[in-house]
Amino acid sequence: MQSDWTVACAADDPEVVVPWAGKDPSLRYFDLRRTPEAIQQIPEAAEYRCVAAALRRWNQPDTLLFTAKCDVWSYPAKLFDAEDLPGFAYAHGSYIDLLPVKAEISSSFAACERQLRAWTEIARSIELPACRCEFTLRPARVFPAASAPANATPNTPCQNGFATTLYVWGYGASPESAASAWAAALQALIEPVLLSGRK
Repeated sequence: MQSDWTVACAADDPEVVVPWAGKDPSLRYFDLRRTPEAIQQIPEAAEYRCVAAALRRWNQPDTLLFTAKCDVWSYPAKLFDAEDLPGFAYAHGSYIDLLPVKAEISSSFAACERQLRAWTEIARSIELPACRCEFTLRPARVFPAASAPANATPNTPCQNGFATTLYVWGYGASPESAASAWAAALQALIEPVLLSGRK
């Protein structure tokens, strides 16, 4: 699998905020560590078994991670960018935001960077030639569960630190084959992300 990591922590880069809420009340943050049954309310998990498997595993009590947000999409070659793999007609992609459970890790740029390097190396060892992934380090703010960002004020306490957005893509000659490659890549990353996350 092709893999790389980047840092997107400039002033104009998006940050990961937990909890979050969309304009549609059904689109919001779910604390899957405390309420694992809430996964049934996440559309991407309901549609894609590999997303559900990743969210379930990464939010279990024995892990050092939790997830904040996800999305899935597909697109044809005419919309490929410079990072997409050439020679394929379609791509299927996703992202999942990952945050460290421990504040001493999430607040340390050096610790998060080491984690990204470990994730990238282990992903490169996975033999899936029609797939790629990217780990992007972003600033993060984690508010107390009762304080949604819409109600937060400048004085609302929060934990400042970093989160990682994991992007995964699969490529193929058809939308179906691209989706299959993507699902295999995401599934293949579930346990490696946990193992390297413990380093």
